[in-house]
Amino acid sequence: MGVSVIIPTHNTESTIKELLSRITNLFESKRIPFEIIVVDDHSSDATPTLVREFSQEHSVSVFFKKGSKGEESVLESIAEAREGIIATVDPDLSYPPEALLGMVEGIEKGKDVIIATDDLSGATSWKRPFEKIITKVFCTSFYNINFDIQSGLKVFRKEILQRVSFHPGQQNFNLELILKSYHAGYSIASLRVREARSFLHSKHQKVKDWLALAWSAIKLRFEDFGAIPFPQATENKKGNGFHYDGAEYVPNTDLDYKRSAFFQVNMRQKIFLLSFILLLAIGLAINWHGTLVIFVAILTFLYFSDLLFNFFLIFRSFSQSPEIKVTQEELTSGEDSEWPTYTILCPLYKEWNVIPQFISAIRNLDYPKEKLQVLLLLEEDDHDTVINMQSIDLPSYFQTVVIPYSKPKTKPKALNYGIQYATGEYIVVYDAEDIPDPQQLKKAVTAFKKVDPRIVCMQAKLNFYNPHQNILTRVFTAEYSLWFDLVLTGLQSIHAPIPLGGTSNHFRRAVLNRLKGWDSFNVTEDCDLGMRLVKNGFRTAVIDSVTQEEANSNLKNWFNQRTRWIKGYIQSYFVHMRTPKEFFRHWREPHVITFQLIVGGKVLSMLINPLMWIITISYFAFRPIIGEFIESFYPAPILYMGIFSLIVGNFLYMYYYMIGCYKRGYDEIIKYAFLVPLYWLAMSIAAVRAIYQVMVNPHYWAKTKHGFHLKNVAKERDFLIPKFDLLPGISRHSLAR
Repeated sequence: MGVSVIIPTHNTESTIKELLSRITNLFESKRIPFEIIVVDDHSSDATPTLVREFSQEHSVSVFFKKGSKGEESVLESIAEAREGIIATVDPDLSYPPEALLGMVEGIEKGKDVIIATDDLSGATSWKRPFEKIITKVFCTSFYNINFDIQSGLKVFRKEILQRVSFHPGQQNFNLELILKSYHAGYSIASLRVREARSFLHSKHQKVKDWLALAWSAIKLRFEDFGAIPFPQATENKKGNGFHYDGAEYVPNTDLDYKRSAFFQVNMRQKIFLLSFILLLAIGLAINWHGTLVIFVAILTFLYFSDLLFNFFLIFRSFSQSPEIKVTQEELTSGEDSEWPTYTILCPLYKEWNVIPQFISAIRNLDYPKEKLQVLLLLEEDDHDTVINMQSIDLPSYFQTVVIPYSKPKTKPKALNYGIQYATGEYIVVYDAEDIPDPQQLKKAVTAFKKVDPRIVCMQAKLNFYNPHQNILTRVFTAEYSLWFDLVLTGLQSIHAPIPLGGTSNHFRRAVLNRLKGWDSFNVTEDCDLGMRLVKNGFRTAVIDSVTQEEANSNLKNWFNQRTRWIKGYIQSYFVHMRTPKEFFRHWREPHVITFQLIVGGKVLSMLINPLMWIITISYFAFRPIIGEFIESFYPAPILYMGIFSLIVGNFLYMYYYMIGCYKRGYDEIIKYAFLVPLYWLAMSIAAVRAIYQVMVNPHYWAKTKHGFHLKNVAKERDFLIPKFDLLPGISRHSLAR
């Protein structure tokens, strides 16, 4: 790889000829292809003349700077460079040009940016301590940079200037180059040059230059560099992705990262939240009692609205039975050749113990196997599963796809990778522990033919095959029965967006591609996709088919799962509220109100439930002492709504769980609905944890462990699920990368 050496000059007649000679001799002696581009910055001495004389015998070009004097000289001349490595050299000989040889070798060995640096500790000039202070405060403290930021000798790949946007003249180019190169995923290295600044012609940076560096450091601290798309060569190798803050992300989708959960809140939302907190603080300072009355009134009204809305949904679900029903006659009327092709996506991660169950469940599907494509999506770092999968004689319609390791480590990222291999006209997502209704695929296809073409997604109902394993699974089953048998069907009846379940959602593949798949950064990708469907003019329907999965029987495992679900709801809410004006423009449509209540309202209620419980318990427990004080926050209308929500509302909510169990046929679980308040308390704790994770680790996917039911499966089902061990001679520890 050749080197383009760029030398910005301004009145450097005393050193330029020596510098050109030493660089030329260095590269010619090593037979390294090179060119020298001198960028003259309006010199008034003999510098341009000396350069022209030298260029008559050597490969030197002179480029006269067009703009005003400043550091953008390198950027103005970069278009003239023909080689893949760029070296910038200050003409004052503050660094020996012979150091370029080692720096170029470092680039060829894989480094991206190399900065020559010296030891500032031995400086005696009063200016050197000043340089040290600026470097320590604005470079080391801000950015952990411990080398000479104003180095007169730098070598880097030309590709960097082609991928990253710079702002010549607005800030220090040296610092901007380092920070943006790191942001774009490039490696930064420094090379200690002992002879640096020991030459006769060396000089110190002017004080104003170091002050300009400090100001640039402050400005760059608050600049959002944005995502840097992969260069073409990397995209061809790894797929569509980008770098951000030095990290590499491969979401496997064309969905704009600004419209995804990659960022939690945008600047407008930050301003709104900070303004709300500030107004609340001012209100408390001016009139704390009146402010709290308004605050309590808003919370009570939200509770009351949610109560009425849920009653409306349950009533609609019972009165209309809106789920799509398919008769047995409709299923048997067609020939096998008439059924369309179907792709099943099954993302797996460290779930080897339930894979045999999944294979058995898919074999039992009543669908022409020659029309099926089953993609088992394995993660590259899940070595146990990847290795053991090779020992299974899979049916011909099964295919394993190994997903290269990359950020983010999420299920939707895996689904986006898998959809690239899908060939079916329809797509369905199943989890590894799922046991779908054997006729579910035929029901989905038939349902698509019966409904409005705008319905492009069919959500099957979910429930559990281990509802009686322990108390937690019983209450969990009651919750699922309410959600999928009553709430979602109620939402369907008013054409509202349906927060999809993480599994058993069936899509027309063409529409899914049009929507650019799932949001790889959203840890509850199903909720987000359900909303995006509606915003793009499509709808979801619930079909009367059930997929059984494993109810979480381990409290810690349930807690991690619930935290992730709530965190994803928070992410979805902020993503779709980034442009509230656009969102509320269609305020009459059902998706606006339902989104606020089902997504935003549910999370809010989980967070404020403990506060309202404390107030209620305190009122009745200590009424003679604080009863009148608490009553002062409840004017008559608010008091009546609060009492209604407390007495009627809580009864109705528990009653809804009972109705869900009854409708699903779990009569023996109905009594466990009385434990729901404890279940709500656990969800509130998970919501607090979710808020914390949104702030510190938003894309972390807390993997739900499966297989706890296997020890009891012989009691609940009439077959045993086989287990598989690692292949002989292979240990888990030997599989470390």
